[in-house]
Amino acid sequence: MGFLRRLFGSDKKKSSQGDVQGLYFFVQCDNCGARVRLRADKQYDLNRTDDGYVWHKTIVDSKCFRQIPTEVHLDGNYNVVSAEIEGGHYITSEEYEAPDRPPPSPPELMDEGAPQRR
Repeated sequence: MGFLRRLFGSDKKKSSQGDVQGLYFFVQCDNCGARVRLRADKQYDLNRTDDGYVWHKTIVDSKCFRQIPTEVHLDGNYNVVSAEIEGGHYITSEEYEAPDRPPPSPPELMDEGAPQRR
């Protein structure tokens, strides 16, 4: 459960600003790598079940616009019990906040007579 708590932990910046109604989730698209931050409102976005809550969402990122359906099950205290996702994966808030790394540049082909770069 520690992994899920770390992965789906509350966004401390938002909760310290008084957003006690929001649950934050961070997703990365498997196709294009775009990262998305999602907010689920405890009162309006969660469906009550016998043993807690369930959140259904189809995520669309702003890069390749592919649909990423997800279903998250939470207990009565809003702790994540399980999460299913297709076409993407959940990331931590730290991974979401990390700067984008530029794609690796292709190796340059050098002629035998060309000077070497230093």
